[in-house]
Amino acid sequence: MINFPSIDFDLELPAALVVIDLQPCGVDPRHGLAKALETGAPGYTRHLVERMRTTVTPAVNALLAAFHAARQPVYFTAFASAAGDGSDVRTASIRKRNAERLARTGSSVVLPRSDPATDIIATLDVGPDDRILVKQSMDAFATTDLAQDLQRRAVRTLLVAGVYTDACVESTARTAAELGYPVFVVEDACAAWDPAFHDASLQNLGRYFARIAGSGEVVDLLRRRAGA
Repeated sequence: MINFPSIDFDLELPAALVVIDLQPCGVDPRHGLAKALETGAPGYTRHLVERMRTTVTPAVNALLAAFHAARQPVYFTAFASAAGDGSDVRTASIRKRNAERLARTGSSVVLPRSDPATDIIATLDVGPDDRILVKQSMDAFATTDLAQDLQRRAVRTLLVAGVYTDACVESTARTAAELGYPVFVVEDACAAWDPAFHDASLQNLGRYFARIAGSGEVVDLLRRRAGA
């Protein structure tokens, strides 16, 4: 892992893991946004697809196993239109770019929640008590009840993983920091379309908002805290 700047937060329990948008439509070039990007620029998704296979999926599964064993809350987010037609998307830039794609190609990349491509990818070990939050924004807090649920559970530390590092992961981590949570961003459990995007985002997050950590470090910290 690159030696990113990082705020030396402690991992206090209860701690919650938020896994952002690991869905076929976002990481598989056969579906949704990933398909549109790959169709428009062949090869564009190659880095992310390979990083998902070799790094992100194993790292997220290691985190899930540790959080489940420690009985700590886990949340998955799924970007999808609850209304079905994309009219409920909150983020203006997504609405604009989707409208441009719709006009150009006749198809929307904002999928209805009924589409299986908006489910969590099958290679992740989702637990029976994990919550799946459907969102229509980059920031996971903006269009879900995540803030209220974390407060109800008296969560003291938030850990963020998923895609894309420089978009929904960064947006969610920033809001969590502003809400008062010590935030960990798990570097090897995140990905962006380009490694330069990923690195630049983590440089900024580690400088101002979060502790940048590897999944192995987080698992060790969690085990020690849960066993104390």
